Amino acid sequence: KNKMTKAAAFAATTAAAAAVPRAKSNTDRPIDICVFGCTGNAGRAVAFHAVRCGQQNNKKLTIGLAGRSRAKVQTALEGILAELSLQPEDVSYEIVVADVTDDASMLAMAETSCVVIGCAGPYGRYGEATVKACVEGGAHYVDITGEVPWVERMITDYDEKAKANGVTLLPFAGYDCIPSELSLYLAGTALESSGKDEDAVLGQINLAFQNKGGGFPRGTLNTILDSFEGKAPSRRPQDKHFYSGDYRPTAKAALAPSTFLFPQWSTAAGQYTGPNFMAAINVPILCRAAPEMGFANSNLVITDRSVVSGRPSFFNGYGLVPTQLYISALLVSGIALVLPPVRWWLRRKLQSYSYGGDPSGQVMVHAEAICAKKSDRIATAKLTVPGEAGIYATGLFAAATANALHQSVSSGGTSVSLPPAGFHTPVAALHNVRPGLLVDSLTSLGATVLVKGIDDQPIRSKL
Repeated sequence: KNKMTKAAAFAATTAAAAAVPRAKSNTDRPIDICVFGCTGNAGRAVAFHAVRCGQQNNKKLTIGLAGRSRAKVQTALEGILAELSLQPEDVSYEIVVADVTDDASMLAMAETSCVVIGCAGPYGRYGEATVKACVEGGAHYVDITGEVPWVERMITDYDEKAKANGVTLLPFAGYDCIPSELSLYLAGTALESSGKDEDAVLGQINLAFQNKGGGFPRGTLNTILDSFEGKAPSRRPQDKHFYSGDYRPTAKAALAPSTFLFPQWSTAAGQYTGPNFMAAINVPILCRAAPEMGFANSNLVITDRSVVSGRPSFFNGYGLVPTQLYISALLVSGIALVLPPVRWWLRRKLQSYSYGGDPSGQVMVHAEAICAKKSDRIATAKLTVPGEAGIYATGLFAAATANALHQSVSSGGTSVSLPPAGFHTPVAALHNVRPGLLVDSLTSLGATVLVKGIDDQPIRSKL
């Protein structure tokens, strides 16, 4: 009873899309994309890639760099220009002074911007001011949060007003969770479009993440510590659930303790894999995005794994040995964080900790979409992005999403081709706007995408 035919799913998705309030165009504003919180490590990476986006358009975009201190924002700008070998006159930019404790400054930033990327975290502490300002000031919004309970709270408090004001809000636009959501869409669409019959319905999505280089962003570490200490936002009784109750069995199975305790073989990666500790964020996003993309199967199976061994071989048990060591390290780390002295020590270290990212790193995602009725029908997608996950690649994902959102509200198309207003996951919101919109934005910044249908032949993404 939880399954629909492809035709019924398409019809239901199309009807639902037509009924959704749409974003309003606001491209007459002086700033095209504004990066708030650009002086932090992740915010600077977002600003770096936003400036790159601004240089690639036929008409240069005006990039806003915003923060509490004009001097620190100016320093960040100078560093970005030097890294890109640009002079100030080569770039159209504005420096904006805004502070989350000053509502007037936040509203002024929003009212002068088409799209705002909120990078001030942890979002449970500092994120709401940017959401509120964008909803009230009519600026479309992107962020790099991974805090699902916080987003549920924001949806409860601001979604209806955002829809009324024609404002689109796209949280989770960094490493949490563009790679997983994009892989779901690319592989799932390849399966169903190349199946050419009613049986080609997505039944399982397998993800395997393989990262080179990296370190933890300071904001992420603070968010983890806040969650252990009960300081992170928790669900209120009135908060809306992030995804439909129909998909709770899917999420429960994907996040079962056994998935975190034991290695699993991944046909997508061709080796044993460990748990992806980001699965707790990725899985809710996929459960919300799947029906919005037209994958109407609430019996969907999700596996979200990490490749930790590099090249598999007989000598490392095809990834089994390093994977078991990785799982042991995760368990020890989790136990250690329960101890107050360990968290106190980490808090002290974080006061002087800084990690600026690694452009030489790499994020790679292998995805398999398996047919629900015929398990031998498999489509695949492979996404490769330069830079390590936490800073450089996160900045690339967020800037590409903001660039695609800006294009979508400035294309002058029909109301149906505009993104939906209100809170949405980024890929689900943008997938019907224009074929290739987000993929083109990502590849212009160095990402590569390879999608193969069930006949193992490469196909062009239609995202």
